[in-house]
Formats: sequence, C-alpha cells, structure tokens
Amino acid sequence: MPFVAPLPGDPDRWVPAATVDLRQLPVAGRWKVLFEVLTPFGYTSRPADEHDPSGPVWHRGSVEQTVPTGLVTDLASVPMPLWGVVASYGRQTLPAILHDATSRAVADSDRPASSRRAARRDADRLFRGTLRETGTGPVRRWLMWAAVRIFGSLPVVVAFLLAVVAGVVALGLRVAGAGTDGGGGPWLVGVLVVAAAALGVLLTLALWNGVESRPTPGGSERVRWVPAASGSVLGAAGIGLVTLPLMLPLIVLTFVTELVVGLGEGGRAGVRAQDVAPGGSEEGLPTTRITYPAAG
Repeated sequence: MPFVAPLPGDPDRWVPAATVDLRQLPVAGRWKVLFEVLTPFGYTSRPADEHDPSGPVWHRGSVEQTVPTGLVTDLASVPMPLWGVVASYGRQTLPAILHDATSRAVADSDRPASSRRAARRDADRLFRGTLRETGTGPVRRWLMWAAVRIFGSLPVVVAFLLAVVAGVVALGLRVAGAGTDGGGGPWLVGVLVVAAAALGVLLTLALWNGVESRPTPGGSERVRWVPAASGSVLGAAGIGLVTLPLMLPLIVLTFVTELVVGLGEGGRAGVRAQDVAPGGSEEGLPTTRITYPAAG
C-alpha cells in the first residue's frame, strides 16, 4: 500500500504521494544532519475509499499513520561507524521518517508503559513492512529492523553492547593465548563471566519487554505477556550478535577513515561566528530544500 498525501486545499482527501519536501537544517554537528518535513504525508494499508479520474483516493479517516509538517528528523539515524554498511537515506528515507513520527508519538504519550511497549513494537513492525514495500532488500531490511528494535530501549542497548564487547574481547584474549597453557589466562574467565551476565540480563529484559497491554472494547488495558514480543527482542539481539562482530573490521575502518577525512571539520558547517546571532540563533542562514520522490 502506498504513502499518501493530502490534496492541496482538501485535507480530507488523500492520494498517493508523488514527492515529499524536506529542508536540510544548518549543520549543527560533525556527524548529525537534521531535516525538517515541509509537506505532510502518511501511510495506509487500507484499500482506497474511492477512485476518481486521476486515481485512488483515501478519506482522512482511512490514513492510519501521518507525518506532520515541521517534524525534525535525521532520517535513518545511522551512527557514523555504520555508514559503510547502511546509509541514512535511500529507499529507507520515507519509512525512516514515518518511524520517527510514530515512535515519538508513542514516547510522548501518557499511556502505561506496557501499552507503549506494544505500540513501539507495532511501529517497528510497520517500519520493516514499509521498507519491504519501498524495495529495500531483505538483509538491509532485517538489519535496520533489528537496530530500531534494540535501540528502542536503553537497558536493552546497554546489555546488548556489553555482551558484544565482552564477546569480542574474550575472542581476542583466546586467540592471543592460544599458544599458552592458560588459553588467555584469568582475564579470559572474567570477560566470559561478564559476557554471560550480559546475555542473562538481555534475556531478562526480553521477557520484561514481552509484558504488553492493549485497550479492550471496554476502554481498559489488558496486561499480559506476549511471547512474540519477547521473541522479537531476542531475534533482533540475535541478528545483532551475529552480524556486528562480522562487520567490526568495516566499522573500525569507517570510523578511522572518517576521522582522517574530516580533519578540520567541526561545529556548524559553513557557518562563521559573526553569522550567528548573540542568542545562538541561526535565523537567516542558508538551508537546502530537497524534494524526495515518494512513488516507485
């Protein structure tokens, strides 16, 4: 199903979006570029409500998810060391912006934590589905889904990264001590204990993330453990634990290369101190407007 946009002058009628306008904001950090959404758009999995001579039309109530004008996004939120694996733009641009809008709406809501966990899982699943619809390949699609699933919870991120680092260090110690009787010495045992503890915490957090609630017809929230929710966190962690160590050489190479290539850069790109108002305002500084094709 398509990304859609309201007809000019008729916000109750939505049609397949041909383009989405973004404005690149003045660069405020070396590895962080932000964009502002200039034209609203949305997404729906429902069939069109009607057809006119120009094509299908959806009524506003049939548009399931919307992205408002003024939303500020960094697109796919890819950390700099991973730029050699996944770009922050491309086929994933509109799914990433949509995911930003839906996940922020969940985070800003006053719903119970169990309800927010269910809504966030829905947003992550929608992200993966729209990636597929925009033609993103299966490997990239599942990697990106795993990333948003893991990084949607700070405790899960900490436990996951600790397990990865401890595992890589343990492997390094084992290789370094392969020719000795100690096989890496007592340090190896300690690191393995840390890795096992991190994996145990990760399993516990996955079970906890499985406790969700959804509104019932009576308006109350029914809290229950959903195996699929816990499984999604464990599945995402498993993808990360397998792929991240394999990509480690490329990650290190990308990080070092970017540090070297970007020598002398910093602060706001192309902004002189005298161009910034005393209060730090960047009003009047040049920005870039990008029209992104939504169709195809």
